[in-house]
Amino acid sequence: MKKLLVCDLDGTLLDSHNQIDDASLARLKSYVQAGNEFVVCTGRLDEDIKYVERQIGVAGAYRISQNGAVVRDQAGDLVSQATIPHALVPTINGIVFGQGLRVEVSDINHRYFPSPRDPSQVAEFVDTSIVKNDLVGFIEQPSFQPVIYLIFGDTATFKPLIKALKAALGNQVNVQQTSPSSLEIFSPQASKGQAVQALIEQRQFDPKQVYVAGDAENDTTMFGLTPNSFAVGKLADAPTIAAASAHVDSIAVLIERMA
Repeated sequence: MKKLLVCDLDGTLLDSHNQIDDASLARLKSYVQAGNEFVVCTGRLDEDIKYVERQIGVAGAYRISQNGAVVRDQAGDLVSQATIPHALVPTINGIVFGQGLRVEVSDINHRYFPSPRDPSQVAEFVDTSIVKNDLVGFIEQPSFQPVIYLIFGDTATFKPLIKALKAALGNQVNVQQTSPSSLEIFSPQASKGQAVQALIEQRQFDPKQVYVAGDAENDTTMFGLTPNSFAVGKLADAPTIAAASAHVDSIAVLIERMA
């Protein structure tokens, strides 16, 4: 019976040097050549998934980007998107801009910045960023569909923003501090778990034939969809390991266990 492997990128399929080990690559290629399906599910934008697929010579059946907010098929056609409703944008902008913090906003294809970044801070494989000096005015255009607001600061500066956003919008948006220095705002319909669940239903996979892999807390939204959830690598954090059905060193080991 055909299997489905859904895999995070950073720290899971790729190591800290953005490389895939030889054993994992060989086993992944054999797995796909045997007629099974492989899908990357990452917080990165779609162009980065395509870049990695070209580098490793394996194209997934689908590409899930921006932590589940955007799903494309192998041909690049848009399958689904979970964007922030435009009606909420002026309220969000009124709260997050003007606080002296750097705010960046993405749509399904690009990240938009108010000013250029230091080149040393570019973490994408493919830089799809676009600078908009009047970022607020640009994203308030009716045609713009925001996927994620990314705000840089610290826990102390984020607390009043979170309180204000919750008071104004309640559960209409998700507001999460995703690192000590970053706060994200996105649709409640956007998560890796929701995107993978829709894929399982669409492709009519038995959950027992589905395998999911990740190394961080945002990957755990996938873990409850199948009995085959794996925390991968030495950098996997303790909550992720605890939530997974197993902890393995690499994707090669995971694929071995599929047999």
